[in-house]
Amino acid sequence: MTNDDAQSKRPGEESRGAAHEARQRWAHEVIQALAERRLSINAAAREIGISPGRLQAWLHQDVEPSPRVMRDLARVIGRSHTHLLSLLEWLPPEMSGAPMRLEATEKLNEAIGEARRWLRGATKAVGIRGGTMVAGALLENSREWGATVRNSMRGQKYPTRYAVRVGAHPVDAVSGSRGMPDDPTVTQADRRRIELAVFDTMLRTSAHWLEPGPATGAHWARRPDLVMSVPSLCASRPRGLRPNLLVPPSIVVVGIPHAGSQEVGALLADLLDWAYQDVKALAAEQFELAPDTSTEVVERAEVAAARRLMEDPLGIARQTVWSYLDPKPILQTFRQLGPELPLVVLLRAPDSLIEHVTGEFAERGDPDVDLVEAAQNLVRRTVEPNRSAGSYLIVDVPDLPIGSGKPDEIDLIFDAYVEIAFKAAEWLHVTHDGPALATSDGILGRLWRTANT
Repeated sequence: MTNDDAQSKRPGEESRGAAHEARQRWAHEVIQALAERRLSINAAAREIGISPGRLQAWLHQDVEPSPRVMRDLARVIGRSHTHLLSLLEWLPPEMSGAPMRLEATEKLNEAIGEARRWLRGATKAVGIRGGTMVAGALLENSREWGATVRNSMRGQKYPTRYAVRVGAHPVDAVSGSRGMPDDPTVTQADRRRIELAVFDTMLRTSAHWLEPGPATGAHWARRPDLVMSVPSLCASRPRGLRPNLLVPPSIVVVGIPHAGSQEVGALLADLLDWAYQDVKALAAEQFELAPDTSTEVVERAEVAAARRLMEDPLGIARQTVWSYLDPKPILQTFRQLGPELPLVVLLRAPDSLIEHVTGEFAERGDPDVDLVEAAQNLVRRTVEPNRSAGSYLIVDVPDLPIGSGKPDEIDLIFDAYVEIAFKAAEWLHVTHDGPALATSDGILGRLWRTANT
């Protein structure tokens, strides 16, 4: 839409006077929105992609704004695009009531979202978790399956409840029997029947199947081949009831697989009482991706989810810590990083971890095998020359005992992730007035005080 096409024409002085009043109304609305979001003209202009002088002229010198940037401006200041067009009288008469209806719809959705946040906070307080949701859905939707639920801990120095294991078993005359079927097609068929019963709940909780082995807890599972892991620490979570308001309102934690981006992101979100989202889990839920969805489709969904979070740090990614680790989505989206938000925490992997992940990709025939190190380098090259020092943090991941096969391998790796999170939390405290670990609530503060008192 251009000004010539959309603006109503009026003759002479009346037309110029009406246009002046429309620009004044528009400027007042934008200035008020900037104040509400505590955004300077310079910061807003950088987010929009224009010069600060240009935005200054629009707001204070009665210069007509450009229609081409109106959508981006609306996104940055949190106003409806059509509402801004209406203030400038750039909409045809038959659309005059649309902005008010759209604004009312947005406010209603906002109120519904806030109500859901309080409800989720209340359910969290009384102990309703993803593992019990999966087990409950299985028992409710199928009479042929029973379920056993167990906590799964990680960490030797920093023990933390990490996930919930849900073991399914058939309810029949020999339901007390234990062991795996000899035919692997039986396992596949049973898993498919269980997925049909709890598919929606699996999506919401990011539950996934574990391959039989010591980690599944074969000593308690009747069918070790039917054990699901439901994330607890790294589960998606809504913004809390008392979110931190001092730290800039969006953070992305990025690193290659096994660098700890999910664990560090989740711990920081818990520290700030913010929302947490992992891009892969978010994409699976938004696009309803089944466990057997092809890698190509999953990656396209991840790209779409990451772009939304990257492009809207003051909207859908507000007061959110989010993470991603798959190389191709990182390479396809990270160049769209804004000049100030989100804050970036890059977990820089050592050569030993890069070699391990590359080997994993090659072993399973993943076509992205050559992209692992490239993704990490792209993130570094994006932030170092283009960002102010306070808007990103690069933390070197130590050499991890990954692939050692020792019984304490996963606990030692988790301990390393916690110590990386300590460094990121200290950076937020010193640079952005984030909470101090010595006095903060939540998992990270408790772990820090346990180790330092």
